[in-house]
Amino acid sequence: MSTSNRPKKHDADELAHQLAPLEELDKQAAAEQAGGGLNSDPDYGAIVVDNVNLKLPNGITEEQDEKRFLGLEPVVLVVMILTLVFIAFIAWQITLMPPR
Repeated sequence: MSTSNRPKKHDADELAHQLAPLEELDKQAAAEQAGGGLNSDPDYGAIVVDNVNLKLPNGITEEQDEKRFLGLEPVVLVVMILTLVFIAFIAWQITLMPPR
């Protein structure tokens, strides 16, 4: 095997430096490119939704008026009951097995 095709350590370091983002290379230049200091606008680059005057159509938000047992959906309760019945059935079948 020849190692002539492998990049040298200093080549990898130089390549990593070239590929580093501007924020890591020059914080001052990154701040100027962003349009101010790094901490001038905390919401810079973030999508901020103002929900003060937000009006949603009916049916999108979940109504809390419904009475639920333990706060669970009816489908969840049915699946949970069926699971417990199945476990009880398997346990009963195991008790009926003859001893070895």
